[in-house]
Amino acid sequence: MSEYDYEPVRGLPYRLPEDEKILWQGSPKWRSLAVHLCHVRTITLYFAVLIAWRLLVPVLDGKPVSDAFELAAFLALLNGIVVAMAVIWSLLLAKTTIYTITTRRVVLRYGIAFTKAVNVPLRLVKNVAMSRHANGCADIAFETSGKDRIAYLILWPHTRPWRVSPTQPMLRSVPEAEKVAEILKLALAPFADQSLDENENKETLAATDQQRAEKKESDIGQPAAEAA
Repeated sequence: MSEYDYEPVRGLPYRLPEDEKILWQGSPKWRSLAVHLCHVRTITLYFAVLIAWRLLVPVLDGKPVSDAFELAAFLALLNGIVVAMAVIWSLLLAKTTIYTITTRRVVLRYGIAFTKAVNVPLRLVKNVAMSRHANGCADIAFETSGKDRIAYLILWPHTRPWRVSPTQPMLRSVPEAEKVAEILKLALAPFADQSLDENENKETLAATDQQRAEKKESDIGQPAAEAA
């Protein structure tokens, strides 16, 4: 990971080698971030239940509903403030984040206050997991085999939830998920044979570690050639 102030190429902290090309660049969709990262729907539902309960209690106690209007109005206002803050943060996050896929790496450029960049070499990618959203966006997480790890809080929110050690860099709310998945498969192909499997709204681009292990086991079972 690196911090920097100057971008010679949009979304990248450095110029790429001549034999390396950008295959795709994109940013998260702020609406998808607001729903799936900030959970604005869940927040609104929570406040709606609180307001309904607050209005229902006086009725059950035989008191005028007007007695609960003041608190209900306050809860509605508080819900609006929280949702507005989540939306503003999602807008800023989407505006300051650029994901780049090249023929050799994936680069995550992010940071509202300080610009940071995370470089994920494709040769170190063991597995890629994609979780689809109903709006056509997807979250794409990378499991790597490198020894260098980035702290979860430094990488957040561009990290796979609940994967603290080791962390998994993640492209959040990527638009045109199908297109990006195909581009990623093509980029990974020179480094390993990848397969795309779908299971409960999740897709996995599996690397060939398991295939190599199976081949090694089959080689062990074969008789060694006799020396002449």
